[in-house]
Amino acid sequence: MSASAEDTDVNLTPLLDLILQLIMFFMITINFVRVDQFDDSIVLPTAGFALPIDDKAEEWIFLNLDAEGKLVGTVSTFALDTPEKLKLHLEREKESLERGSRHRNKEGEVKIVVILRADRHCKYTDVWSVLNSCQRAGFKYWQLRVMKAAGT
Repeated sequence: MSASAEDTDVNLTPLLDLILQLIMFFMITINFVRVDQFDDSIVLPTAGFALPIDDKAEEWIFLNLDAEGKLVGTVSTFALDTPEKLKLHLEREKESLERGSRHRNKEGEVKIVVILRADRHCKYTDVWSVLNSCQRAGFKYWQLRVMKAAGT
């Protein structure tokens, strides 16, 4: 008995299974860089004894403060132009990160570090206003991002 071309079907299930597994592998292993983490318009100050970012943190929130003292590059539906709006935004970010941590079955407090990338020409009062909003939103850990001075 010979099979005609109409009777033979190609089984695509193993091929589709392989493709879906490859897609899941790349989705898990790819390093997503958040858009709000870096802003090329901000010129960081230099410091002789800069320390690396806290690697014991579980989550990070990046804030970019430009030379005029305005937060830029943040993903938000409204402008973060007042301390209260910033505090509200940070509280929402904190709740979201803690919810994600609980979803991953992490118990206890989540160590969230706020990384502030402030332009070297912004006023210290603007930096203090952002850090004060972070503190009022319940964040315990924060760091200022700087460039390490050459030769140190």
